[in-house]
Amino acid sequence: MEKSVLTAIERFSLLQDTKEVTVALSGGADSMSLLYALFNLREKLGINLFAAHLNHMIRGDEAVRDEEFVKKQCEKLGVPLFCERIDVPRYAQERKLSTELAAREVRYDFLSRVSKGAVATAHTASDNLETLLFNLTRGSALKGLCGIPPKRGIFIRPLILCTREDVEAYCKKNSIRYVTDSTNLSDDYTRNKIRHKVIPVLKEINPSAERAAVRAASELSEDSLFLEECADRYLYENLSGGGLDVSSLPKAPIAKRSIKKLAEISADELSLDNLHISEIYRICGAGGRTGLPSGFYAEVKKGRLFIKQTENSENIDFQVKTQRRINDLFTNGEKINNLLLNNSLDCDKIIGKSVLRTRQTGDSIRLAGRGCTKSLKKLMNEYRVPTELRDSLPVLADDAGVIWIFGIGVAQRCAVTKNSRDIMIINASQSKIND
Repeated sequence: MEKSVLTAIERFSLLQDTKEVTVALSGGADSMSLLYALFNLREKLGINLFAAHLNHMIRGDEAVRDEEFVKKQCEKLGVPLFCERIDVPRYAQERKLSTELAAREVRYDFLSRVSKGAVATAHTASDNLETLLFNLTRGSALKGLCGIPPKRGIFIRPLILCTREDVEAYCKKNSIRYVTDSTNLSDDYTRNKIRHKVIPVLKEINPSAERAAVRAASELSEDSLFLEECADRYLYENLSGGGLDVSSLPKAPIAKRSIKKLAEISADELSLDNLHISEIYRICGAGGRTGLPSGFYAEVKKGRLFIKQTENSENIDFQVKTQRRINDLFTNGEKINNLLLNNSLDCDKIIGKSVLRTRQTGDSIRLAGRGCTKSLKKLMNEYRVPTELRDSLPVLADDAGVIWIFGIGVAQRCAVTKNSRDIMIINASQSKIND
């Protein structure tokens, strides 16, 4: 395994900018094998080795056990250890995040704060395959199919060429002790379902599926980098006065990347999903205007694309937060009324990816409890939505169309019933600012 680590470090230039390496140490087999491999290679690599451990305070006594374990192992090796405790469940609740997302956010912030030089994480070729499959099921574009990058900023992955089997064999051969996170044995989390149920089937087809995925991700990353460079060049050559010349667009893969980059330089707070970008790409050829999140819109005039802030949007602020939970609305005594149901969705009925945006040309919806499909324009007239708010009104859509409109309701096809299991509750409000 140490040979694979050396190969990865050389092939991906993981230590090009530093000789200070901090291992993200959970105490599991992957991170313990990484710690020992780098410890054994430290003189050959000429590195100074450190470790960092975060107790997420999710697993009670088990988490305390892990913390004490890594302290003893680092003391045994003489490796300096940075250790902290952060209440992730509380952090997640305060910010309306899933526990998984909150843990990731807190962990990477901690590692960035305490790191000396590069941070080595124990992502393996097996993790890379799981990530690729996870992104594929979400409908990710090329960038998502590039898997886990061997290097991103200060974070490096020396085990990216090693499989989980390699890690376990290395631990056994070198009598390396490690702890087991009980949540990794559960199928409650999406990644664990892929790991325990999907990967074994793929390995029946190809026992070297993980290494094949690393090769594929590497090739796709090169393609992605090339397209990004083409988009940068197109943007540089055709951008002036805040507008992008779209009278003669390049091929879609380059044009869409250029649109995304234009949005990024037009507004720091503007984040576009694939649906937004596809709609902007459409009007580049047809002309017109389409609403975007955060009070912005895209407009094509005389062959030039502009991304601007909606008039008076600085005085209107829509706050939208979502909460996912197992459906207990009909059993826990919570008062069920039209307002609550009009802001609740059955997650299992959402098609593809969901995106929060504003209305777009051609949008329509079949509201729950209504027997017909209507355009958003007609519904906004019917509900007497003020004209100045219509281009800023929050709309949630999936790959098949609109599924929720602020102040109006949800689509029949995604409405919550007693048989719904996984639901999303949308808390939205409008407030005026800068009065």
